[in-house]
Amino acid sequence: MEEIPSVSDLTMTLDGIVLAAGFEDRAYAALERSRFRPDARCVLIRFVNAVPGNGQVFRRYRDAARERFAEGAIDVVDLRHDDPAAMERDLGQVLGQLPRATRHLGLDVSGLPAYATCMALKALRTKRSENPLTVLYTAALEYNPARAEYDELIAAAGDEIELIPHSMALEMDQNLQLDSFSGYRSQNAKTCLAILAGYEAHRANGVVEETNPSLLLLFYGRPGDASLNWRLDLSRRLHRKFEKARRTATETVSTLRFEETMAALEHYYNYLIDDYDLALAPLGSKMQTVAAYLFWERYSETQLMFPTPIGYDPGRSPKGAGSTYATTLEPRSLLFRGSWRDSMAEFRSD
Repeated sequence: MEEIPSVSDLTMTLDGIVLAAGFEDRAYAALERSRFRPDARCVLIRFVNAVPGNGQVFRRYRDAARERFAEGAIDVVDLRHDDPAAMERDLGQVLGQLPRATRHLGLDVSGLPAYATCMALKALRTKRSENPLTVLYTAALEYNPARAEYDELIAAAGDEIELIPHSMALEMDQNLQLDSFSGYRSQNAKTCLAILAGYEAHRANGVVEETNPSLLLLFYGRPGDASLNWRLDLSRRLHRKFEKARRTATETVSTLRFEETMAALEHYYNYLIDDYDLALAPLGSKMQTVAAYLFWERYSETQLMFPTPIGYDPGRSPKGAGSTYATTLEPRSLLFRGSWRDSMAEFRSD
């Protein structure tokens, strides 16, 4: 993989940030490391669910935000487990009320589930369509499953792994289909399902069973750190049963450089769109989810599907905060059929 360009600090100063009050250590990094104007605004996305300790986590985020932002400059938007679609509307209302001087916002995707990332991007790109948006992402230091668990699974199972490794997400609940991303379904066309594959094959299985696609595309993620290439092998083994059972095409794309995922999706789109309805399920990395949204933004006839778990186990969350990466999207009016930056820059703020 081409080396990620590194800079000594975040070169831009943000007018505000949108981020989630999540359990992962890395979800604090962008709040702590970014540069903000004195009158900058912060929008905290609060999870409203039954996960133990959720309230305590939110209070910690609120206290951390108060150290960086002035009194009255912090807004809270709820992401409700029983009504997730309301977040897009509520975030849009908050964004619409921000001062006109709040032009350059950042969105930290590190602590957001895929469906919330897409709703946040849509709200930001709609309400602030004339302004650039900086997407921030922080890598974890330790991920689940760990290397030791991978080695055990390989020793026990070999080429194809049936046993699903433990993860932060619990068992499958539903295929969340939000009206905002429902796409267009023709009457006669066959369905092509594209899965940005991660390590939760049970969720992939749920969306495959519900969609029953005529053609399956599996996009496996190549880690930015070569020492994590075993995770690519694990993902392939977990999903190999789908390759054997269905008409399938596979690709390997970066987990970090979202433009690789965009380019691969567009390659297949150009070949298939006349004969297939395309559905896309982002189950891979955070930045691949950003790619899924941007692809939908260009081709809104695509349907985004979000296989969601019944809940989360905070004890299995990724540990630590590694490098933070930033990429700035041009205003939507320019990007809609245009281009985007072809890399993400690492930054550190001392």
